[in-house]
Amino acid sequence: MLARLIVRNYAIISELDLPFSDGLTIITGETGAGKSILIGALSMVLGKRADTSVLFNNEDKCVVEAHFDINGYDLNSFFEENDLDYEQITILRREISVSGKSRAFINDTPVNLNQLRDLASYLIDIHSQHEVLTLKTAEFRARFLDSCTDGGTLFSEFATKYDQWKNLKRKTDKLKEELQQSAADEDYLRFQLNELEELNLSEGELSSAQERLSFLENAEEIGQTLNGISEALSNSETAILDVLRSMDSELKGLSRKYPKATEWQQRVHSCFVELEDLANELEKSATDVDQDPAELQRLQERVDEILRLMTKHRKQSEADLISLQQNLVEQLDNIGTSDEQLTLLLAELETIGSQLEKLAVKLSESRKDTAKKLAPKIAAELHEMGMPDAQLSIDLTRTEITTLGQDNIEMKFTSNKGQQLQDISKVASGGELSRLMLAVKSEIAKNAKLPAIIFDEIDTGVSGDVANKVGNKIRNLSKHMQVFCITHLPQIASKADQHLFVFKELEHDKTVTNVRELPSPDRIVEIAKMLSNANPTEAALTHAKNMIQDSH
Repeated sequence: MLARLIVRNYAIISELDLPFSDGLTIITGETGAGKSILIGALSMVLGKRADTSVLFNNEDKCVVEAHFDINGYDLNSFFEENDLDYEQITILRREISVSGKSRAFINDTPVNLNQLRDLASYLIDIHSQHEVLTLKTAEFRARFLDSCTDGGTLFSEFATKYDQWKNLKRKTDKLKEELQQSAADEDYLRFQLNELEELNLSEGELSSAQERLSFLENAEEIGQTLNGISEALSNSETAILDVLRSMDSELKGLSRKYPKATEWQQRVHSCFVELEDLANELEKSATDVDQDPAELQRLQERVDEILRLMTKHRKQSEADLISLQQNLVEQLDNIGTSDEQLTLLLAELETIGSQLEKLAVKLSESRKDTAKKLAPKIAAELHEMGMPDAQLSIDLTRTEITTLGQDNIEMKFTSNKGQQLQDISKVASGGELSRLMLAVKSEIAKNAKLPAIIFDEIDTGVSGDVANKVGNKIRNLSKHMQVFCITHLPQIASKADQHLFVFKELEHDKTVTNVRELPSPDRIVEIAKMLSNANPTEAALTHAKNMIQDSH
């Protein structure tokens, strides 16, 4: 149950600290006093999005705390799965800073909004007067049947399997598209690979071939140059070696007369030996220079082909071309691997699909059984709330499998005897929809075993004896769970175990919302005011006192 609500700096609430009792808590107050603001604050701590617009004082943060007694609701697994400390009195807290930053806590441990909402869904349900419209939605109708079947366990199993199937199908479809594109590209990829494989390129080959090509293209010039130098060194009339040989001989003879010439003679001799060796090498190299037109043509074609493919593929080196060749091999291998992967995925998709279909059928059958039992129950509750001729049917027809199962769920209704049942959106008035939603919510709450439920003006469109019957229904529900009800009807307010009065007052020249619990005498006065006016008569006070006594 919701044991306590603390609100600081929210909307026009400066600070509130409200303790709650179990049973039925009625909340009343003048229009605009701030009753719905309380619901807004509670909604925020339960995970509703909020920003700085909620701040009462823009210089201070907003804090809302909800204290829940969760003993006996088997929520230990939630705390274990989310690595949270389990406490019998669990505190949900939400803070909005002056900068707009939002923080959420469960038992002082920071959590994200999804975790906060998940826990809140086990603790309390807020029903607003506008929520009657959800009766017309497929999602609500499915959730209603499922919660009344097994608390939604089977649907959760189906939803998990559906998500698994959907994700697998998305993966399969993506792979199919990739394979279709790959198939279109495969011929071109294979053509590119064949070109590179035929080239049979090795790293460093280009520079080596270009060097050899340059040699062959200049072979004649190279041979002539080498021969010319060789001739100049050894075979011409003024051969350098002959000159050095003569100089060597003369210095050798001079050294006997001039010892210093010995060093020069040795240096000249060294030059002679080196140049003689050079002349021999040049002569041999000149002889080896061979103009080979066939090799020249082959190398020219080879270099041209390498450069052509480098240009075609926008590569800077033969190493890049070799890397491209390896990538092409991998791409083509992947096409073959993807074919195998697709086969496996399709088989898995078929298996998951078959399991999903079985779960959908099982879910559909359980919904049909529940619908047969629920329709007369809800009709009976409507009879108790002043609609003696009300009839309701919940019909299911088979559809394609969607996130909600494979059922189209229709709720058909009539409040008039002898009238054909029609879809509730076409025949139910505002007051009828409110009572129908109360009956539906009662069934959901009982089956889902929620600790608490809040009705925000569920009494829209009803009055008089019908309002009294609606009040009795709400009070009966409060015997099974904690119920909060915002109302403007004295017939319903008189049923309270706890009566909270919401009012506005001035605080430091600012209008603020405040709440106080009404003791028995003040309750009589408040209900008397709701019966008549701001200055109730003795008759109204007596009537109010009798209403409270009759309700208990």
